[in-house]
Amino acid sequence: MHSMKAGLECVREGVKHARLRYWQFRHLSGLIHERDQAFAAYLARSPRGLHIGAEGYTLENWFNTDLQPAKEGVYYLDATQPFPFPQHSFDFIFSEHMIEHIPMAAGLRLLSECRRVLKPSGIIRIATPDLRKVFGLLVDNGPATEAYMRWAVEQFQLPQDPFPKAPQVVNNFFRAWGHQFIYDPETLQKAMQQAGFRDLIQQRVGVSLHTSLQRLEHHGQTFCEWVNEFETMVFEATAP
Repeated sequence: MHSMKAGLECVREGVKHARLRYWQFRHLSGLIHERDQAFAAYLARSPRGLHIGAEGYTLENWFNTDLQPAKEGVYYLDATQPFPFPQHSFDFIFSEHMIEHIPMAAGLRLLSECRRVLKPSGIIRIATPDLRKVFGLLVDNGPATEAYMRWAVEQFQLPQDPFPKAPQVVNNFFRAWGHQFIYDPETLQKAMQQAGFRDLIQQRVGVSLHTSLQRLEHHGQTFCEWVNEFETMVFEATAP
């Protein structure tokens, strides 16, 4: 009797799991269909920009994408997989505080896909936390660093005095938000060059020589602008 009950419970769990997987598949299929229809219509626009990791923030006249689209006008894209777009589809690509959420190997594939779907002379703009700034918290005692650490301790309710701030903030940064790999400037540049990009230039948040890439960063709206400017590095590069 006991084994029969255990068997029935196993069957129930199997059916429950199968139903869940079915509805997940239906949901994903719907998201893909919606994205493909929107992209077909978007092809009539020029210039075209791909926004990767939009979350709930849409850029006007851009094709906004996210792994978990939660807003109208944002379409499903798993940036760790080959992009569902033809070669040379976009003039610009922008991604902010996204690449650090996937492993480095996936980040390299992401950059290669960006290179593939960019038109010749197209521009990519990547904004991401700067590993140097994060580790610099351990040795830099300047007023900007102190202000950032004080903000982080309060924001994330980290242990306070008598504990030093820097170790708390650095550990939290690596563990929070699902971070997978934090780049330093040299590593990000090498990764972009390996993907085939040239003419790399480091920019400040919101600043670009290209009108279409100016004032795009919005991560500061999540917390505050000066925090985003403190921890973020931005690189632009050109597709040959």
